[in-house]
Amino acid sequence: MKDHSIQRRPRRLFLVAVATFAILSGCASYQPQPLHDQSPLAADLDGLQVEAADLSANGFTGRYTINPADGLDLTEVGILAVINNADLRVQRARLEVAGAQAFSAGLLPDPQISAGLDKPTGNTTGLVNGWLLGSSYDIIPLITRQARIDAARQGREKVRLDLLWQEWQVIQQSRSLAVRLQLEEQRLTLLRTMLALYRERYQRSARALTEGHITLDVNGTDLTALVDTLSQINQLEQTHNQTRHSLNLLLGLAPQAVVTLAPLPQNEPLNADNIKAQLTMLPQLRPDLLALKAGYESQEARVRAAILAQFPSLGIGVNRARDTGDVDTVGLSVTLSLPLFSGNRGNIAIERATREQLRDEYQARLARARVDVDRLLQRQAILQRQLDNLQMYLPRLKILVERARRAYRQGDIGALTFLNMESTWVNKRLERISLEQAGWENRIALEALLALPGYPEKPLSAATGIKVKKP
Repeated sequence: MKDHSIQRRPRRLFLVAVATFAILSGCASYQPQPLHDQSPLAADLDGLQVEAADLSANGFTGRYTINPADGLDLTEVGILAVINNADLRVQRARLEVAGAQAFSAGLLPDPQISAGLDKPTGNTTGLVNGWLLGSSYDIIPLITRQARIDAARQGREKVRLDLLWQEWQVIQQSRSLAVRLQLEEQRLTLLRTMLALYRERYQRSARALTEGHITLDVNGTDLTALVDTLSQINQLEQTHNQTRHSLNLLLGLAPQAVVTLAPLPQNEPLNADNIKAQLTMLPQLRPDLLALKAGYESQEARVRAAILAQFPSLGIGVNRARDTGDVDTVGLSVTLSLPLFSGNRGNIAIERATREQLRDEYQARLARARVDVDRLLQRQAILQRQLDNLQMYLPRLKILVERARRAYRQGDIGALTFLNMESTWVNKRLERISLEQAGWENRIALEALLALPGYPEKPLSAATGIKVKKP
């Protein structure tokens, strides 16, 4: 008689080999990814990475061509900053992590296989080796699976909207820095012009003092104007250096790279009625508010998953065994945990408290958004009124200073009187530039807070039609 166990052995070995190969083929392999020590900053504008993209789907109109040769306008600055900013690359990596988490949440739990061997010892007459082979499966992960998937998907949506809001912040910051850079250059130009005038005047009065043609107070007044202007230039040069490096970093440019900017257009105040109408639509438009909503929905799913997980943990198993008496058995096992002490009540309390925290955070952000918009709207009116008043009196002050300058040269007015008038003339022109800068930054902040056109509706990293025109 043939031994059927010997005939079945090759087939079993073949099935085991096939199963092992199938399991190993589904495993991921490790590949090292070393860090790079080279800075990712581009040496100049031509080295910036710009993908071809149709921006109409991102809140812009049609296709947009970036031409560095004629200077970057505020829109071009924002686009280049979003695509090349190093910090945004980190945020995009977080989005990839959230996508992987959403993928992981949808995977089914793996079954468990158990095996055992009993080898008789001592008096083994009539005994054989016993063995046990079984498989089991935890049912609870199947019950909570959909809730975990919903939580992970909403979590990924929150990360995506947080990335979009971060891109908005980078656009706002880069545009503000571009405005600041240009207007700081205007202030420096004005101060350097006055410095050359004061230096020439001081040198002339110093010679006149040596020759005895003027008194010491006249020469001292010229020296005071020279030193004060030099101090203003020194302080502004430090600020300008910080502004330039901050803009280069946002654009992904090396510190030594030179950014040529297009002249600023006329800054027209935003319409107050349109702003108030837009304010009611913020919960449907602002990425940060939408991100908080997505986070709240994700937490709702986590609460639901925690409640589902409070039911007794149920595991079902099937096993086959042979004892040492050579008796084969087939069995069914059920594992059930009794929720007497924990019952997942701790996790439920944590998830519910977290949900309440997210609700309060959303309400606080919504209240802050309304207050910020109203504050900037009133500041816009204040700045415009101050600028209009200053513009009204500057031409008259200019005429008086020109007359005073001629009178001072002829010795008809005192040096201190003339210095005060000329200092006022210079300071008021500097004040006008400062008001223009504040007005631009106020407008840029309002556009971001109100989700006005010109800001993308989805992350620009997914864009496919921005073109850069090479010089």
